[in-house]
Amino acid sequence: MITCVGPIFLDRVIKIDRFPVKPIKLVASGLEKRLGGPAPVASFAIKSLGSNTEFIGRFGSDDAAEYLKSKFLENDISIQKSIFVDDAQSSQSHIFEDSEGERMLAVYNEKKLTNNKTLPVFNFSSAQSYLVDTNWIEAAHFVAVESKKNKINCVVDLDNFSNSNLVEEVVNSASHPIFSEIGLNRYTNNMPIIDALRSLYQNNQKFYAVTLGSKGVYWIEDGNVFHCNSPKIKVKETNGAGDVFHGAFAKFIKTKTAQEAIELATAAASLKCTRIGGIKTLPSYDEVIEFSKQIKPSKQI
Repeated sequence: MITCVGPIFLDRVIKIDRFPVKPIKLVASGLEKRLGGPAPVASFAIKSLGSNTEFIGRFGSDDAAEYLKSKFLENDISIQKSIFVDDAQSSQSHIFEDSEGERMLAVYNEKKLTNNKTLPVFNFSSAQSYLVDTNWIEAAHFVAVESKKNKINCVVDLDNFSNSNLVEEVVNSASHPIFSEIGLNRYTNNMPIIDALRSLYQNNQKFYAVTLGSKGVYWIEDGNVFHCNSPKIKVKETNGAGDVFHGAFAKFIKTKTAQEAIELATAAASLKCTRIGGIKTLPSYDEVIEFSKQIKPSKQI
């Protein structure tokens, strides 16, 4: 079982032709309601790839929560261990997406929801692994620390966060910390990427990775830095691609090498970028395996 832990959002995706140079009135070409959030989308990616998964998050008690819960029910993904906060508004985001698939988003979290510090009941048996998002830092910290104690995989999505002692402990404890480019810059005070990976490894000799979108993925393992190129594709939508990458990596790292897992996760995220529709258009296992033939072998730096 791969358990994904983190905040969940009701996304309202607003389609526009292009982003304006300055604030003006725009006419949208489309409006769509979706399930969003790094950990929940990752759970759907894992399910689409054929593995057992569950999601643990914090839900409000509003119409948004009912919509989000219905999506998990439709896809047979358990949310039974989640926290349900009475009289609270579920987290939401508005996402502006242009014709090239690029996006800008604004997120709203009600304090009654995020101030609820109740921790769910977690399982740390040998068959278990985790994927966590540091935006629910208390849960991410507990899971990362306990996963290390129990010697099980814990993949961490390190994108939007503020540096803190808890985040540092998550990075140090998790088996597979994966930064976004912005996240790595923030965590290492804008150190160049390869230098940053080597510095992290020097302090704690284990796997670290950073995703760079169209520039691929760098990672360090056994003291060596590697790079996986992203394939050339026609991008239709980038929203959720990183979430799909993390979900695919969490699935494949259970049985494959880091290089194989990164290349397959890159294939899954790239396929996602060629499609519009959020969790409705996630790639299957067979599609990822076939598309991964277009991924050039990773190279040592």
